[in-house]
Amino acid sequence: MFGQQAHGAIQIEHTEAAQNTVIQCVKSGGKESRKEALAELDKLHRDSTWVSIELLDQNLVPVLRSNKSTVHINVNIRDVLAFTHVGPDSGKVGKIYLMRDTMYYPAIATVTEEKHIIGYIICWQWLHVTPKAVAQFSQLIGTGTTLYIANTDGSLWTDLLKPIPALPLKSNNVGEPIEYTGTNGHLMMMKVQPVPNTGWLAAIALSEQNILEGVNSFMNWIFIFGALLTAVGILAAWMMSRNITRPLNLLTIAAKAISEGNYSSPKFIDVGSEDELGELANAFNIMTAEVYHVWQNLDNKVRERTLQLELVNKELEAFSYSVSHDLRTPLRAISGYSIMLKEDYEEKLDAEGQRIIGNVIANARMMGQLIDDLLAFSRLGKKELVSTEIDMQSLATNVVNELLQNDLEQDYRINIALLPPTEGDPGMIKQVLVNLMSNAIKYSAKNSHPEIEIGGRDEETRIVYYVKDNGVGFDMAYAGKLFGVFQRLHSQAEFEGTGVGLALVKRIIDKHKGEVWAEGQENIGATFYFSLPKT
Repeated sequence: MFGQQAHGAIQIEHTEAAQNTVIQCVKSGGKESRKEALAELDKLHRDSTWVSIELLDQNLVPVLRSNKSTVHINVNIRDVLAFTHVGPDSGKVGKIYLMRDTMYYPAIATVTEEKHIIGYIICWQWLHVTPKAVAQFSQLIGTGTTLYIANTDGSLWTDLLKPIPALPLKSNNVGEPIEYTGTNGHLMMMKVQPVPNTGWLAAIALSEQNILEGVNSFMNWIFIFGALLTAVGILAAWMMSRNITRPLNLLTIAAKAISEGNYSSPKFIDVGSEDELGELANAFNIMTAEVYHVWQNLDNKVRERTLQLELVNKELEAFSYSVSHDLRTPLRAISGYSIMLKEDYEEKLDAEGQRIIGNVIANARMMGQLIDDLLAFSRLGKKELVSTEIDMQSLATNVVNELLQNDLEQDYRINIALLPPTEGDPGMIKQVLVNLMSNAIKYSAKNSHPEIEIGGRDEETRIVYYVKDNGVGFDMAYAGKLFGVFQRLHSQAEFEGTGVGLALVKRIIDKHKGEVWAEGQENIGATFYFSLPKT
């Protein structure tokens, strides 16, 4: 594994060393193709463990150093090259060096022209392995087994986490089993192999006690598995002798039909026996008959409820028509005559009379708005969604311009953040923004510096939008009442309204299979959120 990784790193480094820009940069002493060669060196920083990359000429004079290099390696380069013995068009991973309690190793590739070495690329990598990875590798090669890496000259041994004292190894022992006494006094066995393309040795060590325990455990498992296999074979032969395969298949097919929702007719099973399978089949038949009857009753109830719902909808339509036509006429008369009375006889009325006629006009206007809101709320249930892609940025901007067209921009600070697009009914979503923005404008009007923010964020399964203001806010204890019809947290004297606007918002978002919620704090402000699912 380490050899393959080293070979892969050398191949990548050798490819960069063969680039014309790198060759020209070396030959010119860093004066030509410097920018292009630097870009090639930067490519060799494949992750944060590659801490230093340098380009040297044949005399080992530094020509170029990668901008991404983070560590200065203070090692005699001549000693490094003398150890690796790299030739033209080749490369090798050098031995491991310990510097400031950290282990590094070089990967060296030659820069060659016409079979002659004209320079070197030296990449230094941090030898960084996590304890978890070491433990997993130890489990992979065997419990109680330890992996060590050493330089071939024995100058450094490591367990991949830290340097360790040198283990007893002679040059003629490579490739052969070695016995030695470990630090815990146990007899250990070790085998050492060279790591290809590197100046390393890989050593795997384990205690003889672990080997014997593994052999005993394996023999026990062999015995248990053999006994179980024998028992299973005897049981299988006995079960096959009872000829249960066909009845079970019949039961499986019938149960699958019911699980798939096929209740149109009962499925009776006859297994032709009176043993345990016969009793199971009889119980299944009874259950099937019960399911069939329950399904029939449920189907009848669904039809009855559907007819009732259709009747209620018709009654609601009749009520809406009555509200729209029968109530509007007298309401317009009350409002019209009241306005005429005020215009023609206001001077003849005392202060109390003027107050009363003003209340009549205001309440008639509020009643008209309430009728309009109720009609919009009731009609929304029948209106079908026409879902298209919505540019929420443009829609929010248009809504703000419409609501603030009377030069209210001087009083309100409106911030529309970047809004992600979504899918939905443009008319309905516009109504949501109008209602939420109208509330924000209304409830922040008493603030000397009203501010409103419209924003959104793209989440994994949905898109969330919000309207935030610094108005009067509300007590979170009453947040559950906000979206109910006629539910208001402020009096009509404080803020005008019908108590239908937020209920309409919730109904629209529910129709889009989204969610709506609010957060607030009294005298601090409120934030209203709504989400729309991704399609």
